[in-house]
Order: sequence, then structure tokens, then C-alpha cells
Amino acid sequence: MIFLRNYLHEKLPKVRLIEPEGTFLLWLDFSAYDYSDKELDEIIVHKAKVWLDRGTMFGNEGNNFQRINIATPRPLLQEALERIQKALE
Repeated sequence: MIFLRNYLHEKLPKVRLIEPEGTFLLWLDFSAYDYSDKELDEIIVHKAKVWLDRGTMFGNEGNNFQRINIATPRPLLQEALERIQKALE
């Protein structure tokens, strides 16, 4: 999680990490980008080619949130974050 926190701070500062409570499924808040959920999903899934869980899967309060699973090898996590970063530029 330290890697993810540092990556977001340095390269995706508009994405806010919701600090977890002992899990490997973390919430990312993309609301600073001012995209609709549909636009955000298009960017992440189709442009970045990364599959995250849309926050709206869990109810309307999940607008502008995506859930990421960090229980994966670091190179794979880094690649996913780099793809998201590039897609948001």
C-alpha cells in the first residue's frame, strides 16, 4: 500500500486514496477530475485497459470512486497505475 500511496502522491495527485481498514481492496476517489461515472469508466476500462470496480456497483454514494485490488505483484500494479495515469493526461 505504501507503493500505491506514494505513486498517487507523485504522479496522480488528484486521485485521493481512501485509507483502508485492513484490506487489499482500496477505494480511489477520482472526483477531482470532474468526469461523469460513464466518462471515467470509459477512460479507465477502454483507454487505459484496466478493470477496476466502479463505485456505483455499491450504490449511488460510489459516484466518482473506483475500487482497486492491490493483492497483485508490484510490476502489475505499477503497469495498471501507469496506464491510468497516461489515460487521464
